[in-house]
Amino acid sequence: MLAKQCGRLLHYPDSLCSWVLKAKYFPSSTILQAKPRSGISYTWRSILNGLEVLKTELIWRVGNGESIKIWDDPWIPGCSTRRPSTSRGQNLLSRVADLIDPYTGSWDEQLVQQTFDEENVKAILAIPVHKELDDVLAWCGDSRGLFSVKSAYKVQKLATRQ
Repeated sequence: MLAKQCGRLLHYPDSLCSWVLKAKYFPSSTILQAKPRSGISYTWRSILNGLEVLKTELIWRVGNGESIKIWDDPWIPGCSTRRPSTSRGQNLLSRVADLIDPYTGSWDEQLVQQTFDEENVKAILAIPVHKELDDVLAWCGDSRGLFSVKSAYKVQKLATRQ
């Protein structure tokens, strides 16, 4: 249930509740970067625990790629961590938008092939790009990408079996 509250804070950042909590607990970041600190309320500490459950199955759906950090954010479906398995090395690319050809609005295949290993290349090139849309966070535990307590329960149940 607490993860559902995190999902609401994430998807409705303009709500009054989001504004109040952001001002008090994560003024210079997003809820995904919020960290526990001394003096926080029991309720906020509990919400942060729910956030950890939510983070386990979040994935970015690529739109224009501007919001997604290539090396830090989960955005590659099919990979266990949903992050590139290729090491960053001396690479200067930082956002998924850097991998999208600005003229065609599709992947810059040559750049993707030069940057990532074969497994990641296949997975990345299979992701549809929607240059006209913003990037969206989705929940992997549900085929529609929507968080629900039922799907979170299933994910947690599977995790405890492994």
